[in-house]
Amino acid sequence: MRVTEALAVDGESLNDDLLAGRAQALALVRQGFAVVSARPEVFTNSLYEDFFTSHPRYRKYFAAGDEARRDQRTLEAATRVLADLDRPGALLPLLRRLALEYRKYGVREPHYRAFAGSVMTALERTIGQAWTYEAAAAWVDELTMVASAMLGIAAEADAKGPAYWEAEVVAVDRMAEDVACLRVRTAFPYPYQPGQYAAIELGRLPWVWRDFSFAAAPRADAEDPDHSVLEFHVQRTADGRLSNVVHDELEVGDRIRIAAPAGELAFPAGASRLIAVGHGTGLAPIAALLEDAAAAGDDRPVHIVIGSSLNAVKPARKAAAKKTAKTAAKAAPGAALPSSKAQKAAKTAKAAAAPEGPGAAAEGAESAEGSYLAERLAELAAAHGNAVVVHLGAAEDLPQHLDEYVKQLADGGTLSGWGGVAVGSTGTVQACLGVLAAAGADPADVRSDLFG
Repeated sequence: MRVTEALAVDGESLNDDLLAGRAQALALVRQGFAVVSARPEVFTNSLYEDFFTSHPRYRKYFAAGDEARRDQRTLEAATRVLADLDRPGALLPLLRRLALEYRKYGVREPHYRAFAGSVMTALERTIGQAWTYEAAAAWVDELTMVASAMLGIAAEADAKGPAYWEAEVVAVDRMAEDVACLRVRTAFPYPYQPGQYAAIELGRLPWVWRDFSFAAAPRADAEDPDHSVLEFHVQRTADGRLSNVVHDELEVGDRIRIAAPAGELAFPAGASRLIAVGHGTGLAPIAALLEDAAAAGDDRPVHIVIGSSLNAVKPARKAAAKKTAKTAAKAAPGAALPSSKAQKAAKTAKAAAAPEGPGAAAEGAESAEGSYLAERLAELAAAHGNAVVVHLGAAEDLPQHLDEYVKQLADGGTLSGWGGVAVGSTGTVQACLGVLAAAGADPADVRSDLFG
């Protein structure tokens, strides 16, 4: 069954009686999940107890000690899928993301069937006396539809390439107190687009996968073009098992696996001007996009607006960043000449935008020295020639300062025709998206990536 056939619920493929029947079935499913939402621990405990008891060989797919995160993600995914069951346009992208995520574990039809059986057992235990034959039949139909769609998506992906690539660690460098730069070389060419991300698994920590954005534009190994060199920026977190291994144990020569690339973060093609908002390691994919734009000759004006949320580089490294920025500016006499609006906006937001004159983009990047990527952003802005890097303070204040900044950029008008990206924590990014939309930027032209 093709994916589109599995989701043929738009009314054109079903007659009125079938549509009415499915509406009733969806109502039963959502009534049941309302009970689950009121008793989430009962549901997840029952689900995984039955799943691991009935299929102990599948326990290896779930990292020990990560039960709370596992349960949270299970409920979040179920909530989103159920909300969109009658909206194929929204459901299909979600199922695609989930199917591709599970694909790297080697999940196939028997796994889906086994998990669905445990879901049914958990539902019966959670819902209790309200669990009827009609409700069970409705859940079976919806679970079958979702599983069929996800299996179809995985099959399509299998026909295009592997679920993961083997790679070797070639460098682990400290970029800041809590950020490490991980560079790896794949055994075979690894195709991806700037702005995308991939899950990685360490040989030292099997079955634990975590997502990281690519921090550089695609590049082949200088010594062997049949290999790809990939760069990730890994922030240490208190409960981050994989990130702590990267910082404390990973060595050059270690083996890792990299899942197939995912994500659609990109500078929109139709926008005349661009703005990229990010903080922390959310700046990594922005750097990759800016690098790619410069290499492709995309000289549309770009405002890189950043907030600090990581431990900054040491003072000596800050000074080196300033020196490198000035050197890059002298080497790029054709750098951007930002408008008076940009200068006024930067001043109002208490951030140093680029002054007029050659090398403006690189000079402006000095204001971002609180970021672990200050030096890199300065170099990329100079290479681009029409980019301004503006530091707006702490990440928690980024939406407020962004509002001030874009109002000055608009200068009484709107950001109509602008597009861009926003990357970082969920709350900050969502607030920044609201600011840009209120300023007149088309939400369809401002793409985002959330880091939790």
